[in-house]
Amino acid sequence: MDNELFLQQLRELPLEEGYIYIQQHSGELADLAAFISLLKGEALHQQYVHPFVSLKLAELLIFFGDFVQQPLTRALGLAAKGSAFSAVGQEQAAMDCLDAAGKQFLELGEETEWARTRVPWIISCAWLGRVDEALEEAARAREVFLRQGELSWVCVTDHNTAVIYSQIGQYQQALDIYDRTLAIYPTLTDRGETFIKQAIAMVECNQARNLMWLGDFERAYHLFQKAQASFTALGQVETVIKVEGSLADLDYVQGYYGSALRHYYQSRDSIVQHKLDNSMLARTTLQIASCLVKLNRAQEAARLAAESVDVYRQLGNLLDTGEALCKYAATLIASNRLKEAVKILDEASMLFNQGGFTHHATSASLQQAELLLEMGEAMAAYDKAAQLKKNFDAQNLVARSAQSCLVMASALVENVQHNKRKEEQEQHRALFQEATALCKQAAAMAGQRNLQEQGYKSLYLLGQISLIQDQLNEAEQHFAAAIEQIERILEDLVHDLKPSFLHTTWVVYEDMIALCLQQGKIEKAFSYLERARSTALRQYLNKTEKKQEEEDEASVVLRAKNAAVLRIQSDLSLWQQTYHQYSAQLASLDPSASPSVDSAVLKAEIHQAEAKISELFERLHLAQVEIDLNTNTVRGEKASLSVDNSLEREAIDVAQLRRYLLPGQLLLSYFLYKGQLVIFAVTAEKVFLHQNPQGGALLERLLPPLYAHLEPRGWPDQQQPPQQAIRGLLQKLYHLLIAPVADLLPPPSGLLTIVPYGLLHPLPFHTLYNGSRFLIEDFQVSYLPTSSLLAHLDKPGNSHAVSRPLVFGYSGNGELQRALDEAKIVAEMMQGRCSLEEEATIARLIEQAQGSSIIHLATHGQCRLDAPNFSYVRLADGPLNAIDAFSLNLEDCELVTLSGCETGLALSGGGDEQLGLGRAFLAAGASSLVMSLWPVEDRATSDLMTQFYQRLLSGDSKVQALRAAQCSFLNREPASYRHPYFWAAFRLVGEVGPLSIAF
Repeated sequence: MDNELFLQQLRELPLEEGYIYIQQHSGELADLAAFISLLKGEALHQQYVHPFVSLKLAELLIFFGDFVQQPLTRALGLAAKGSAFSAVGQEQAAMDCLDAAGKQFLELGEETEWARTRVPWIISCAWLGRVDEALEEAARAREVFLRQGELSWVCVTDHNTAVIYSQIGQYQQALDIYDRTLAIYPTLTDRGETFIKQAIAMVECNQARNLMWLGDFERAYHLFQKAQASFTALGQVETVIKVEGSLADLDYVQGYYGSALRHYYQSRDSIVQHKLDNSMLARTTLQIASCLVKLNRAQEAARLAAESVDVYRQLGNLLDTGEALCKYAATLIASNRLKEAVKILDEASMLFNQGGFTHHATSASLQQAELLLEMGEAMAAYDKAAQLKKNFDAQNLVARSAQSCLVMASALVENVQHNKRKEEQEQHRALFQEATALCKQAAAMAGQRNLQEQGYKSLYLLGQISLIQDQLNEAEQHFAAAIEQIERILEDLVHDLKPSFLHTTWVVYEDMIALCLQQGKIEKAFSYLERARSTALRQYLNKTEKKQEEEDEASVVLRAKNAAVLRIQSDLSLWQQTYHQYSAQLASLDPSASPSVDSAVLKAEIHQAEAKISELFERLHLAQVEIDLNTNTVRGEKASLSVDNSLEREAIDVAQLRRYLLPGQLLLSYFLYKGQLVIFAVTAEKVFLHQNPQGGALLERLLPPLYAHLEPRGWPDQQQPPQQAIRGLLQKLYHLLIAPVADLLPPPSGLLTIVPYGLLHPLPFHTLYNGSRFLIEDFQVSYLPTSSLLAHLDKPGNSHAVSRPLVFGYSGNGELQRALDEAKIVAEMMQGRCSLEEEATIARLIEQAQGSSIIHLATHGQCRLDAPNFSYVRLADGPLNAIDAFSLNLEDCELVTLSGCETGLALSGGGDEQLGLGRAFLAAGASSLVMSLWPVEDRATSDLMTQFYQRLLSGDSKVQALRAAQCSFLNREPASYRHPYFWAAFRLVGEVGPLSIAF
């Protein structure tokens, strides 16, 4: 019988049937020795592909040896079984089989075969905590291979020995051994060229990992790239994927979280595509979770980490499970689930100690020290970190040593701040000196090894120490350096990853702004407020503006051929369609007419679609960053690990910013910090300042009752809204927010531009009341999410043909009949293209939006503070959400009017980024937006929009047209319409001038 056919039968049959097959057909084999060699080779090969198939084949090989009475064959089967057990993490079972095989080999005089059993044995032995014994046995096996001239096996033994040294933290010893193997591989004569190339690439990859752990990132990066190129040329798909993960690890360690996330996503896609083992997928998922923690998405990270821990627990490998638990604990700490984190770290420590993994146990101990600090046990954290630091310094583990320094310094500062007795001032000085020395040591190590996170944290802590000691100049220098470091990290992040990261790091900017104000450096304070504000929006705008520049041929080719981007775009489009379909079904669901349709099922499908769309949207931006890097390379520029966004890196030039203000225009930019209200009043000549130490607390008391008065359901009489009560609140807010800078207000009908901050964003400033008049009665009031947007709005009008206005009206199953009337009137007035009801679709809007000078959407809207990218306006085929809006090309659009409820509300993210529909339409290129701040009244909205467009057609500017329309309500009958609820919901965001095209 043919050997291959026999082997195929054994692969496919269950174990017991395989035994029977051997008994019945082994006599038909022409060359028994050749088949035994083939079966052994297949058993060893399958351990890296299908370990449990490998175990079955090893059992059959043992049986085969017994059946044909060949002890050597039986020993080969035991050795293969031991290797398979090692591959699935069953270390003790692996050692038992390998010891039995080794004993039998020695009895048969097969010393070389015995030595081969030691190669997997030493790994299992080390993983069980018997490191010294493993290294001794490795030396014995190596000596045998040398004596027998088995140089390729010498290299394999050295490889496993180096892996052990790496796992116990002795990275330099591992590197020395890898250097030794690199000297041997080119001399081998018993191995083919492919094997040698693959082996050298594997050694280079392992060298890179050790260099990464030692902090030599540049050499590590080049070795990873070199190894990946070799594996790609050899067609080693699985290994290429593993190197992709290692490149991600390298970016992560340095604080390049955007690049790391991109690599991890690519790695995960490839693992799923090629159906690789669960442990690879679990590891990549854990690393994604670690990135998300750094980006303040802790709940999402904790869910992913918990899933991965379950996989590792099932696999049963102590080391891998312990490492997974440590990463899971980090997500729990970030989620403020501290008690759970304590239990998880205790479990990890137990596993490490049980397995003898002292090096990894110290990593868990460092996390425990950080957790103690988080729980307020400062000196216990200090003692633990100090003990660990000695160990890390001895092993030259730079990153962990720097982290230990930060824990110790933070603990000392916290201890002093909680114990401010004057009689201990001398002791406090000593503690500050020690903390300063530790921070400087951490900063030096971070600078030496390019550790971005440890770098900015150490500099920020130095600034805090200086500030506590009233060393203001030193504090300013340290804060400025910390911000520079933060912005290096921001450069590598795309779009919504920026506000996520700034969620915690914004405190550095806040402290810097407060310090500048304390020193009277008003313009510098204003500059720092603006330089990290709305960074994602500014990145979108930069990209939109670059779209208008002609791309060179290299860029076009790269974008057209990038399969990853095309695949993500396709998947995103499909998931968006699914989301729109389910949302439309849910909106039109009538339980009485469709009792079999479960709304809970539809909601679950929508929730799943939202999660997938969010991930794909993020990944699309990450993939496009890679295109930009490749484009730079094609153009002959040096590609780097990060993306240069110079707008974020440069301080805002306040003098330049003031030049964008119109004559007489006043810009009021607000800032809230530790209960203090700060008003920056900016004119074309100067920046003025007003500070109110209790302003923040007053706002927190005044705003909730104001918003309650803007909700009709709370009125005692729906026909008679309480006018005096709301005017009283608005007057108090006027005295808090406007009166302090009243002397700077523009002349009557002048332009007043508001840049809110934090909780002030939903406030209709134009309704603030001075006791006799609303603010909008005296001034043209417009809004900006950030002052720096002025530079983007200062662009020439349309210089080429544009399409007629685009008007959509959708009543939502007849609920908003006035929306249809409004759309018809606006379309007729503006000579626009009008789509109503079933014709008002997302697909049509996407198709017709490009080139439209005005877009008006009259329909229902909703703000989603839980998921701001899914804030929407409803159209016939589903909700048009912010992600849909981002994809529009509105570079020729002068005005977008979102005539629906809550279209102007947003979630304030890190850096005061306003996450929602408004940002999306601005990012897509719209110059101006008219949006609402609360659920609007149907009839009043229709009337207001009619008057707004009439004034636009008469030549009024956009801001003046909206002002006139709103002021008209103040003289209307019935008097109830004078209540701000009816006329003040809408505000103008962006460019304020008249339309550039006459209609």
